[in-house]
Amino acid sequence: MKLALAALLLVAPQTRELRHELSVELRDGERTCTIHADNALLHELMGDLAREAELELQGLDASTSRTLVSVDLRDRPLRQAVRFIAGSVGLAAEVRGGVLLLRPSFDDSADANALYEASIAVSAATLRDFSDHELAPQALRDQAIIEERRGNDAAARARYDELVGRYADSPLANDALFAAGNLLMREEAWQDAADRFSELLRSEREHGLEIPARLELAWCVVRIGQHERALYMIDAIDALDSAASRHEELRRKQVRARALAGVGQGEKALALLDEIDTRLAGPADRRESLELRALACAAAGQHGNAARAWLAFSQLCEGPRREAALLAAATAALETHDEVGALFAAEIARKDGVLLDGVVREARAALGLDSSAAPAESKALERAERLCDGGSFAESLKLLRGIAAQLGTLEEAARARFARCHARALSHEVGVDAALAHLREHTDSISSPELRRELYLLAGELLEGAGRIDEAIEAYRGRI
Repeated sequence: MKLALAALLLVAPQTRELRHELSVELRDGERTCTIHADNALLHELMGDLAREAELELQGLDASTSRTLVSVDLRDRPLRQAVRFIAGSVGLAAEVRGGVLLLRPSFDDSADANALYEASIAVSAATLRDFSDHELAPQALRDQAIIEERRGNDAAARARYDELVGRYADSPLANDALFAAGNLLMREEAWQDAADRFSELLRSEREHGLEIPARLELAWCVVRIGQHERALYMIDAIDALDSAASRHEELRRKQVRARALAGVGQGEKALALLDEIDTRLAGPADRRESLELRALACAAAGQHGNAARAWLAFSQLCEGPRREAALLAAATAALETHDEVGALFAAEIARKDGVLLDGVVREARAALGLDSSAAPAESKALERAERLCDGGSFAESLKLLRGIAAQLGTLEEAARARFARCHARALSHEVGVDAALAHLREHTDSISSPELRRELYLLAGELLEGAGRIDEAIEAYRGRI
């Protein structure tokens, strides 16, 4: 009994016998501390440390009321010290917003996202405390990898860019440039990705990424639309060395096929795609193969095959790519006078919430489903609308200039369509102010309140897209 009582008194003294000494100082804007403790109560040590550092202590509970710690730290950053003390007894600690927070460490039952958060917090704290350490670039890279695994591509790219900016001489900087470029390619930010790969290829640091970087740069260049340059680049890559893997060979041929289609050599592109589909492509490559086949068929004048390829491609993608594919399928169908096929693609788009009005009007007119045949100006307007929907704003403007001379012969609804299409094209090719001037000019000639409202709504959308929110609000109210 006496031994048990003695042990109890040793673990938790009845009177507060100070078993620690500590001091906190402010140096260069950061709090540092010196702590000596020998079997001190965690509650008492952390409480005194929080008071000295003018922090509010949170998170301690009865489960740790008798926990003892021994520590000897000299002139250490406060954040580092509290993490060390807490970690020695299975806790986690952080200083945030005037609070010293203690919480349980994660165990095996913690979910992946919580563990990722904890890993990032530890890595960030380590980087802050030891920013000049030789492993600091690795800490940033680890943060980037964690963010990638969590699906936070923008945050991952920011960490890679920070690594390149802060530790340009690190061997990891080249890898970071390559990784950032690949993340930008996922976002289809082709020019920004090309800039990363170009910077990597200009680097004087040793790396083994020359062929991969050249290949990804060629892919970005061909996606930007510089098809001839991409052909020169892929020729140079093939001359440097043969492909090191099936994936690399497939990528090289995909770049070449897209570039050939872009320069109008559709037949050559189709022959190359036949080889790709027979020998290299697997089920995971089907989406890319369908898009390339659609482009090659269009370049070869095989618009019916292009329409079918675009339609199949649309079933494997979503968002803006699906919308663009359905518009391309409908447009290709009209080129072969397959109006029913065009209406079919337009109906799929309508179910997705996307209206291809120009396609529908042209197809119905060709099938004799409208009450009156469309005049030449109306057909030209429909084509201009299709071009505008597909992003060919310069070509749309050329057609609209020809219609402008005959604008007085069109009905009011057609004049409103002309105004909307012209404003959209002007906004992209010239600027928002030119588009607004055009809308002001035509609004006065439109008497229908519904049609005038459509013009005001378009003006508001254009202004909102340009970040001119106050003017957009006025436009939505009917003042432009």
